[in-house]
Amino acid sequence: MGARKPKLEYAIVCDDIREEVGNKLSFIGTYGPDPDITVPWIPYSFPKLCFAILVKNVKSGYSFSIKVVDPPGNQLGKIINGTVPETLRGRTMFLMFAIFAPLKVDLEGLHKLTVTFNEDDKSKQEVKFNIKLIEKSK
Repeated sequence: MGARKPKLEYAIVCDDIREEVGNKLSFIGTYGPDPDITVPWIPYSFPKLCFAILVKNVKSGYSFSIKVVDPPGNQLGKIINGTVPETLRGRTMFLMFAIFAPLKVDLEGLHKLTVTFNEDDKSKQEVKFNIKLIEKSK
C-alpha cells in the first residue's frame, strides 16, 4: 500500500484571520460552506480575502502552492508558495493560511482556491466559492 496523498479536510473562507493572545485564532467575517460571496459590483476588489485550510497526510518538507482562479481558469492575485515546516514533528495535520490582499475579481461565478503539494497535479485540492452580485430590490 502506497503513501497516503495529502487531503484537504476543511477550509474556512473569511475576511480576516487574527492571531490572539494565548495562541488563539479569530476568523472575522466568516462565510459558510461552499460560500456565496456577494459583492456590490463587478469588477470588485476585496481588501483582503483569507483562507484557513486544514490538510491531513502531509509531512515536514512538503512543498505547496496555493492560487485562486476565476471561472474560466485565469489566475487571480499571486501564487503563494511554501514548505510544510519542520515543527510538524511527526504530525500529519497541517493548518495553512492563504491571505490575498487585495484580491480583484472580474467575473461572477464559481471561483476556486487550489492547493498543490510537491508540484504534483494529482495532489491538487480545491476550495470552491461563488462570487455573485448583490440582488438589488425593485
